[in-house]
Amino acid sequence: MANINLVIRKGANNPSGLQVFITAPGCNNAFAVPEPKQLYELQKAWGHRFLKHHDPAFVWPQGAAVVKTYSNQLRLALQQWIESPDWQPLQQLLVALPNLPLTLRLEQVKADLCSLPWESLCLQRPIWRVDGNGLSKIKQVTLQARKPRVLLVVGAEQGLNLDEEINQLMQLQRSGRIQLTMLRAEHCNADALRKALTESSGWNAALYLGHSNSGPMGGVLHLGDGSQINGQSLESHLAIAAKNGLRLLLFNSCSGLQLASVAARAGINWSICFLELVPSKAAASAFAELLSGLEAGADLVKALVKTRAILASNEYFEGCDLLLATVATSDAEEFKLPLRRRRQLVLRLASSSKKQAIAAVAFSAVAFLMELTPSNPVNTYLLDRRLDVQRTWRQLVKQPGPHVDISNKPIPVLLLDQATFQSLGVPAVADHTSRYALAEVLKRTPPDQVPLVGLDVLIDQPRSGTNQLAEVIQKQPERLVVAGYLSPYSDPSQGAVGNMWFQSSILNKVGMKSADLAVGTAARDGSRKPVPLQTQYSISKDNFAGALSNHPQRVLPSDRIIDWSLNWANWIHLVQPVDLATLKSKLLLVGTDGYLGNNEADLFNAPSSLQGVFLRGDQPILIRNKSVVPGVLVQAVLIQSLNLNHWLTPVSQTLCTAAAAALGVLLAALFEKRRDRLVAIFLIALISCPLAFGLAIWQLWLVPLLLPLLALTTTTVSRND
Repeated sequence: MANINLVIRKGANNPSGLQVFITAPGCNNAFAVPEPKQLYELQKAWGHRFLKHHDPAFVWPQGAAVVKTYSNQLRLALQQWIESPDWQPLQQLLVALPNLPLTLRLEQVKADLCSLPWESLCLQRPIWRVDGNGLSKIKQVTLQARKPRVLLVVGAEQGLNLDEEINQLMQLQRSGRIQLTMLRAEHCNADALRKALTESSGWNAALYLGHSNSGPMGGVLHLGDGSQINGQSLESHLAIAAKNGLRLLLFNSCSGLQLASVAARAGINWSICFLELVPSKAAASAFAELLSGLEAGADLVKALVKTRAILASNEYFEGCDLLLATVATSDAEEFKLPLRRRRQLVLRLASSSKKQAIAAVAFSAVAFLMELTPSNPVNTYLLDRRLDVQRTWRQLVKQPGPHVDISNKPIPVLLLDQATFQSLGVPAVADHTSRYALAEVLKRTPPDQVPLVGLDVLIDQPRSGTNQLAEVIQKQPERLVVAGYLSPYSDPSQGAVGNMWFQSSILNKVGMKSADLAVGTAARDGSRKPVPLQTQYSISKDNFAGALSNHPQRVLPSDRIIDWSLNWANWIHLVQPVDLATLKSKLLLVGTDGYLGNNEADLFNAPSSLQGVFLRGDQPILIRNKSVVPGVLVQAVLIQSLNLNHWLTPVSQTLCTAAAAALGVLLAALFEKRRDRLVAIFLIALISCPLAFGLAIWQLWLVPLLLPLLALTTTTVSRND
């Protein structure tokens, strides 16, 4: 911190004079001035009247006015001395450098010169005293941003009422602004004081309340247990405290200049004291105002200027402002005690650890990769488990899903299995779905009661029974029959020829339509396919499910999540051949149970939330294998998703994870204790999980939980201070 440094020493060649040295950026000067003996006399006269006025045993009605007059005279005389021609080099430097503070070092001079109210000079800049040998003799540690640790030493209290000052500090501790340790009464003894000063965790500030006086060994503190201790005996302990981070020492006592000088020589940056004996109420008022200024976020120098002005404006404390002094080390930096929670938070945020940054970046990167490839096994597994937990939450809150009404009645589904073929009187075929069986289903189902039939079977090559199926379709012109074909989206082996045979077939000529059986996920070779959890491609009227929905123009967009947390048995109704004659529905879905003979043909891996239970008539039946689900039921789920306009929109996992990591950094800055951080994490998880489940139910937003909560926990607990 750049300053104008003023050093005054006893004259070497002229004992009655003073040698003055000035250093400042770009300037060094030295000159001599005479000692201000008349100023000394005026200072003594002022001091005599000051003590007389503030002596409670002496009644002096005109005392305040008299002290005020002498105070003004003393200020004026000191100002005139500094403005005399003898001080011209200093005056020129003050004009040339108007923004720099002035520091004053007094070496080997009379006590009268030290007791002058230098801080009251009107030089349009802050002024403070400097002691100690040049730069601090010890290297201070850089304190981590934290709640300020304050040591309160309550000395002898005879004749003093210190409750107001102590309560003010206790209130700051209760509000969480400081961490206060207090030594009082018998606990305030020499051993306890030395032990406290040398604590390795360090202090941001130390305050002394009580009696003190000057003495030949650096002043004297009167401790709470009745003992006394001189400043020099504490110097080594103060040096350790300074090394561990102590920056401010405040003496709310009288005659503290010697003690403040000892503290500066020990390396404590700032010490505040009164030069002489002052009323205890004045010292308490100065202490309260100074603490209030620091609490408001002002730096120490500005807070002192305001405190001095408050003392000067109170007639009960007349003259006390001339005795308030500041002693600093020559390398002291601006001091702010971060008592405001917002300031503490900003400081701790600025000192967030490298580990937190690495964790935040790592989790965000993982989330980004998961979003880039949503079909990867890890993401698929996590999404599957999330939907299963979502299903459990639906059961707990008794929210089964969209209301079932006349516009979204359950879709009847006929599963073609061995028992069904027997009921239809048609033998099963080992390598394809019997078209004789399909014709028989259409015959048994009245077209006026079921105007739309979806056949979840492949019509991609000539098979026996094709003509019979075409004949039935031709006899039912009022009914639309939609079958399926495999595109590259549903089977990578098909290329662009999956629907070529059908286009030229008799089935197309009699009115059968075909649609792509793709379910919105990437195609894979093999009979068992992954269940569509998150769509990679949109599902529209060109798809089997879109063509059969009540809203053919509606599109299920890509990057949406099928809500397998619903109990789809409420919207899918399994029927038997015997039910076909009396069936009344807009749509009938027909498909295999996933097997042709004993071979898997059209099966999807079942999501964890699907318990393999659907309804046949009024009776629940189990799918043959609970780990798989037939393709026709997957199509039914997609159709009803479009009918209900019901699917989940995922919230960006990258943004949520990055936000959670940032919140973890914020929590670690806000709470110093690991226990408090863990409680905060628990409460956030306790709130966010039900909230995320609720958003999925009521707003159809799927908010990721696992990665964000892991990022939150890691960034919160990885800070070790």
